[in-house]
Amino acid sequence: MELRNPDGPTEHSLALDATVLANERTFQAWIRTGLAALASGLGIAKFFSESLPLWMLLTIATILITISMGAFLLASWRYNTLHFRMQELDVAATPSWAVRLISFSLFGCSVLALIGILAAAFTGA
Repeated sequence: MELRNPDGPTEHSLALDATVLANERTFQAWIRTGLAALASGLGIAKFFSESLPLWMLLTIATILITISMGAFLLASWRYNTLHFRMQELDVAATPSWAVRLISFSLFGCSVLALIGILAAAFTGA
């Protein structure tokens, strides 16, 4: 089934392109949310270490970093859900392997950040 018209874009092809772009914007929004949560968790751990009790500091940082992990995983899942449904259509989109690579790399960074914060808190570093 040919969806592209050699004479120019059709309403159908423009709608597909708009859907792909919306999917990519949604992915970017989830990544931004995850990065904001990760930065907030790290910032709380770094800049409030002398003004908050250790248990409160660790709780807040852990919650924020855990939220970042969820946002990174959700970003990949949301993108790929629509991407796989549109796979058979003639529309250019960011490859799902690239989305997974970005999401899982950031997820790994969040895990390492959380381990680092907890290790520093319990070893006194």
